[in-house]
Order: sequence, then structure tokens, then C-alpha cells
Amino acid sequence: MPKRPNRAGSLSPAAVVFALLVLATVAAFAYAQRLKRDPLVVDRVHFVSPPVSPNTEERVHSFTPNGDCQRDTIRISFRTTVSDNGNVQIVKPGGKVVLTLAREEFLKRYTIHTYVWDGRQRGGGTAPPGRYKLRVTLLGEDRVLVLPGAIKLHDVPPEPG
Repeated sequence: MPKRPNRAGSLSPAAVVFALLVLATVAAFAYAQRLKRDPLVVDRVHFVSPPVSPNTEERVHSFTPNGDCQRDTIRISFRTTVSDNGNVQIVKPGGKVVLTLAREEFLKRYTIHTYVWDGRQRGGGTAPPGRYKLRVTLLGEDRVLVLPGAIKLHDVPPEPG
């Protein structure tokens, strides 16, 4: 059987798919590099429980909201590098909202924003012990940022006396 002559300019479907995959890979790499060069939108994130007594400067990164007036709250602070309206929420690691600390609040750029969480959750009651995250949603930029670090809530009975 005679060989069919090659038609100039025709590509096999496999060659087209391969070329598209190469282009998509190069575009994804370029986009990732651009994102790495963008400045941070939120930085200087801290989760600190206030000291037990004014004489100590001990910084503790967990809290026990048990009503004994010792580490019953945690101070949350972060800085934004852009101005925008946003929501600030405490979330479980899976993303379920535990409590909204600020709703549609104006977050001014290069300002430290500070909130205090007493361990309460939506609907009342104390949140169960565990690790929690802070989520900041910037409404104008349509960005959802889960900040690094974790808030540790411990379940410790109050000390008698």
C-alpha cells in the first residue's frame, strides 16, 4: 500500500494538546512569579494574651476564657498595606465562621488594627477548645486572606480561691 503524502500545515490533535499545555504552564509560571513580587496586603500579625499581672511582660499566645480574670481574652493585631472596607472573622481551620469581630469596617492602610476576642462564638456560649484562624476579607479588592499563625483556646477550669 502506498504511503500517503504529508500535508503541509496540518497538525495532529496530540500536537495541538501538547502545545496548549506548554502555553498554559508558561502562563501559570509567569502569573505565580508576578504574585511573588506583589507586596503583602496584611502583615505584622500578632495573637497575644494580656499579661496576668502588670509587673510581668510575659507574652502568651493562647488563652483560657474561663472567667477567672487571667488570660480570659486574646488581643489580635495586624497591619494592612492597602485601604479598603473589610470583614474580620475568627474561623475554624475548615473555614466555618465562629465570630465576626468587624463587619464592613474601613481598614486604613499602614495602620495597626487591634481586636479583642473573649472566646465567645455566634449565638452565645464559649467556643470549644482548639486552634482558630483569623480571616480578613477585603471587600473592594474581593480578596479573602487567612492570616498566618493560630489562636489557641484552652479549656481550663478556673482556679479556686
